[in-house]
Amino acid sequence: MKRRDFTKLLGMAGLGVTGPWTMQRTSALEPYTGNFYISLAAIGGWDVTSFCDPKRNIPGERAINTWADSASVEQVGNIAYAPIANNKEFFERFYKEMLVINGIDTRTNSHDDGSRHTWSGRIGFGYPSFGAIASRAIAPELPLSLVHASGYSETAGITRFSRLQNPSEIRNLINDSQVFYGSASYDLFEQSELDLINQYQNQRLDRLMSSPNLLPRQAVGMNNLYLANSTRDDLDAFAALLPNTFETDSDFRAAQLALLAYQSGLCVATQLGVRGFDTHQAHDDNHFEYLAKLTKLVAYIFDVAEAGGFADKVVVAMASDFGRTPYYNSGGGKDHWPIGSAIIIQQGAGWGNRVVGATDEEHQAYDINPETLQIDNNGIRLEPRHLQQALRRLSGIDQSGIAQLFPLNAEDFDFFNPFVQTS
Repeated sequence: MKRRDFTKLLGMAGLGVTGPWTMQRTSALEPYTGNFYISLAAIGGWDVTSFCDPKRNIPGERAINTWADSASVEQVGNIAYAPIANNKEFFERFYKEMLVINGIDTRTNSHDDGSRHTWSGRIGFGYPSFGAIASRAIAPELPLSLVHASGYSETAGITRFSRLQNPSEIRNLINDSQVFYGSASYDLFEQSELDLINQYQNQRLDRLMSSPNLLPRQAVGMNNLYLANSTRDDLDAFAALLPNTFETDSDFRAAQLALLAYQSGLCVATQLGVRGFDTHQAHDDNHFEYLAKLTKLVAYIFDVAEAGGFADKVVVAMASDFGRTPYYNSGGGKDHWPIGSAIIIQQGAGWGNRVVGATDEEHQAYDINPETLQIDNNGIRLEPRHLQQALRRLSGIDQSGIAQLFPLNAEDFDFFNPFVQTS
């Protein structure tokens, strides 16, 4: 991209050239009540032939799945699934609200490249995640606009993310004039003392920010500090929702805290994940355990959201680095395979109970017609850029300045047309 084009895009995105990624808070915050975008990664490369793109064994060929020796592919609505783990419970609960995208070619067997490609839409370096673009486009001023727990974390400097990993310290961070110890709290300062400290801190920050000698990285750091200070009081809404106890499993706890951040009106998007899918040995024993955990985490997310009255606002996008080989290695494991799938779930969505994209009996991806979504030898191979373009369109940010700053150059597939699917 030429410098003049880059500068033009910066202006379209509302970003200054001298301090390109700075943001200034101009007014009091309104609680965010739009959709909550959850990117959920099956970290390590999931086996979709035992999940949402199930495969039977081929006579005379190496076994694709041991479960296929004694069980058949099951189906609910238009969606087929493998009869293992707790797939039946998962698909029967969510199939009406689910779009399955099969046959996504990540074009890599590398974990880093696959993760980057899946969650940014580009295999090369430098593109931000969908969550980073969504939070920047929708509500960058929110103090917890993007919450990151695990998986791909690139922001390209367009926004900052928050980690909510240690609940025991969260109250201490939010209530900076008190220390919480067990059930007791202790004041560090009188209010008048705290006001004086804040006054001098802000004055010093103003002096530093007005310096003409700041390097770009220093300017960004100062701006982030300014935003953190100016939104500190808004975190009270988050603190008020914190429970006395938290989920003990770290992945469920991360989801719990992200949901609380959204419920407090301070969060647009989050990146969550479950590790353990890189099963080069003892595939069935280990992989199915983590598939069950992944689907239970999705159920947990919607259970919490339903209890909080915002389940219709939650959009979950599930995907992975890539897929796994349609055969076992000598150690009973499965190795890396570039073809994978993605699932998008939204309660009440009119585009649910559909499958787009397809693979053959040996888990090779078919080319697809972008309009009809049918298998087409003259069609286009689905790639992560098409998934990311779909997420941008679903969230209404595909034409935003910040999205145009990171173009995907993806053909426009009619993924959300409820009247067509791949057959």
